[in-house]
Formats: sequence, C-alpha cells, structure tokens
Amino acid sequence: MSALPPTIAVIGAPGTGAAALTHDLQQRVAPGAARLVCNATPADCTAAALTLLMGLDLPCPAAQQPDRDVTDARLRAALAQNGLRYQVIYGHGERRIENALNAINKVAIGAYPASARGTFESKDSARTPRLRDWNCEKCSDP
Repeated sequence: MSALPPTIAVIGAPGTGAAALTHDLQQRVAPGAARLVCNATPADCTAAALTLLMGLDLPCPAAQQPDRDVTDARLRAALAQNGLRYQVIYGHGERRIENALNAINKVAIGAYPASARGTFESKDSARTPRLRDWNCEKCSDP
C-alpha cells in the first residue's frame, strides 16, 4: 500500500494569483508527488502538509487594495490561530514558481523531476551545517 501524497493548499487574497500559481505548479510538480488544492479556506488547510499563502507583491488597482489587505490579514490571523504552518510566496513569473517549488520540495521529496532539481535547489543545501570556530577574546579558549 502506498502512502498518499502530501496536500499543498494554495490560498491568497483576491488578485494575488493563487489560481494561476496552482495551474503552473500542476504542470511542473511530478505526478503523485503532491496534491495541490487552490482557494482552500484556512479551516481546510488543517489537513494540508503545507499552505502556500500568496504575497501581496503583484500589482493591484488602488480601489481594491484595502479589501485585499484586509483579506490577507484575515487569512494570516486564521492560519496563526489554528497553528498551521505556511509559506508566503513572493515573486513574479518564473521566480514565484521557483519559490513555491522550493517550499513544496521541503514537504514532498521528489516534487519535481531530477532533471530540474539543480535549477531550484541551493548549491549549499547538501552541505551539513557546522559551527563556526570561535575563541574567547579574553582567554583564548575555544
């Protein structure tokens, strides 16, 4: 019996591109690596392994900006109140897709084909973190 792929919820205020990002991700995420759900409510996100919250960096008509800000604040408050982990996704075009894929790859190993991994993964991600050598200025003890 195989495990179900993790669910990734994509949410955002109106005009932040949640539907477009979900469509782009569905084209790039490896089949069976993750299940993408768009425009979920914060309550629906409780079952998600990760929630992608759209940032407010896309252009917006001035008249719609106050409503968008209020909706974004409500989404963030609901996610925080429910203790749900989320990643805010910023960027335009390909950069936004790359940022989302990086977040997804942290919870869905193998989310995109091996041929694309070098494009999105950090060159330092394979290195093991190590403590920096440090000496006390007063006594020279490490």
